[in-house]
Amino acid sequence: MTTADRVRGAHGTARGDEVVEPSPFAERAFRVFAAGNSVNNLGEALYATALPLLAYRLTGSLAVMTWLAAAVPMSMLLAPWFGSVADRRGTAGLVLYGLLAQASAATVMNLLLWQGDPEPWVLFVCALVVAAGGVAYRVGWMTDVPVMFPRCPARARGTLNSLFLATTLAGPVLVAATLPLLGYLGVLWLNLPTFFAPLAVWAFGVRPPRRPTADGRRREPARLRGVWRDTLADRRIAVTLVLQMVLEAVCGTGLTSLVLFELRHSWQLSAQQAGWVVAAVNLSLLTGNLLVSQRERLRPATLLPVAVVVRAVSLALLAVPVWPLFLVALALGAVAQGALLAAVVMLRVRYLPQRVMGRASGLMWLLTGSAALLSPVVIPPLEHAAGPHATFLALGVASSVVLVQLHRARTAWTPTNPATTEPA
Repeated sequence: MTTADRVRGAHGTARGDEVVEPSPFAERAFRVFAAGNSVNNLGEALYATALPLLAYRLTGSLAVMTWLAAAVPMSMLLAPWFGSVADRRGTAGLVLYGLLAQASAATVMNLLLWQGDPEPWVLFVCALVVAAGGVAYRVGWMTDVPVMFPRCPARARGTLNSLFLATTLAGPVLVAATLPLLGYLGVLWLNLPTFFAPLAVWAFGVRPPRRPTADGRRREPARLRGVWRDTLADRRIAVTLVLQMVLEAVCGTGLTSLVLFELRHSWQLSAQQAGWVVAAVNLSLLTGNLLVSQRERLRPATLLPVAVVVRAVSLALLAVPVWPLFLVALALGAVAQGALLAAVVMLRVRYLPQRVMGRASGLMWLLTGSAALLSPVVIPPLEHAAGPHATFLALGVASSVVLVQLHRARTAWTPTNPATTEPA
């Protein structure tokens, strides 16, 4: 398969780096789909903020906080199987059953918390099921974004990512505002109805078109090795994959838990104050994401290395024990990370062939999820041995290694001729 074929995918036209896509908000179907997806994301943000704070109140342990957060990257190990299901059987089952599994596990967790203080491992099992259902749901809708919105697939995917970050911002704000009134358990109950918003959108007919059901398609084996080879043949996909793996390993759940722990333990903030700081960080993350996702053209040759440098420097600045500088470093790092995340998801949608979108995405989720597991495994013992300041500095150095890969692959971002996708 030629580069041109891979870039065309199933969208019908070649897509070079200079392609201009219209705004997805011009389509009514996108607005409805985005509304249901955003309600679901808002519940996820409530859950992701309240659960680690509740774990700190119950145990006072960074390790427990980190391992509850690790349920998300652990669930990504199932992504290749979900991706294979999406390509071979369609995405309806992944979306519907994934959401129902999340709602069921969240209900069980809330009931256990209502009855008393459950063992941490019981909370972890519930959190793992919630995370696995979320992975199934996301693999489902992400696979079919180019099919649902063929006029603007990259911008639709980038905009949905921006909306996800916007709801992530709203989650900590709502936690900080409602925690005094509802308590941790009440906040977790608020998450439950949000699982059904995407189901309502689906029931109203905003869904991917029905896939072919030919016998040959159903009997087609996964051939993950061939999918992997075809996927990484495009250097742009390979570069963004390495970049995302580094981000997940260095700036993943372990870093989030460490920052929350530092806010509560070293800076002596209350749970509400920590929630407001997390909200400010998420606002910065959204800002960086919007700066990329709402542009008509991507400039990855400049954007990627600059954002990586800013992210690495911001991590190193967190090691300086000065409160205003700590806040500035959190904000700058979040802006850079938001820009990188937007670029990665948009470039992936643009250059992955639609026929292998699910399986290729699943394989990449497996790798990035495995890299994300390094974050909760490495950061707590490193912080215990060297202290938080040395840990932040080490993370800054580690994140800068991806600059070598970006330098070697700089020719991959040569502007292309949209008619041929060959170097202009």
